[in-house]
Amino acid sequence: QAEPGHDHQHVRQGRAAAPAGLPRYDRARHEALVDALIATFTPQWVQAHASNSRAEPLFVCGMFRSGSTLAEQVLASHPRVTSGGELDVLPRLAATALQPFPGALASLDAARLDALAAQYLGELRRRFPRADLLTDKRPDNFLLIGLIKALFPRARIVHTRRDPLDNCLSVFFLRVDPRIAYAGDLLDIGHYYGQYRRLMRHWQSLYGDAILDFDYDAMVRDPRPAIERLLAYCGLDWDDRCLEFHRAKTAVKTASVWQVREPLYARSSGRWRNYERPLAPLADLLAGER
Repeated sequence: QAEPGHDHQHVRQGRAAAPAGLPRYDRARHEALVDALIATFTPQWVQAHASNSRAEPLFVCGMFRSGSTLAEQVLASHPRVTSGGELDVLPRLAATALQPFPGALASLDAARLDALAAQYLGELRRRFPRADLLTDKRPDNFLLIGLIKALFPRARIVHTRRDPLDNCLSVFFLRVDPRIAYAGDLLDIGHYYGQYRRLMRHWQSLYGDAILDFDYDAMVRDPRPAIERLLAYCGLDWDDRCLEFHRAKTAVKTASVWQVREPLYARSSGRWRNYERPLAPLADLLAGER
């Protein structure tokens, strides 16, 4: 089914109007950040740097518009789980106590890691004093997975994924946040996506099955197996309410709010086919990721 003509016009142009005064996406700078993260978090660094915390915080992360809100809403339908939403605690630690990041990590010792882990947990307890299992669902925490695992070796990390073209198109259409510089240009989104995948391959080489891939497209095709796997990974027993996640009363503060208030639908999977010709340059850029 064809989509509205103005959407096709935006996709053909490949660029959405950006608010004045906001910075443009710097591809070289972002590549340098990913290079620095990969160079810092080596197998040797990981082996030598870990806090003594036995806490098992639960993080949900991935590209924006990749299904993180859906994954959190499913989890929050379980009676043991409280939805934390997009918490700022970990990025704030990286931006203050650990500057310059990631360079400052070279001098971290176990005592400092223990203190940072306690600071994170203390902040969550202050905000959610009654929570049993709390979700920290900030998509761009995928940049901080190495830090997460250093602070919390037993942390559970749910990594949300979907078809790359659908993912990039959704970011472009919804402009998740005007401060996210790459979101206004399809090829900038494609570049950012390629760097995200490069970094995720590195994290998965370090941590393997400690990171769970949650496939949005598989979820909408056949929910129960995906939900069973998600709950089992999180150490949760099956609960039928997780299949009825759209009925949950959890507050949702992201662009996905209306989607998670409906039963599952598959119309967002394969949406890119409505724009196949104008998306050809993006498809070429993402060819290795599909």
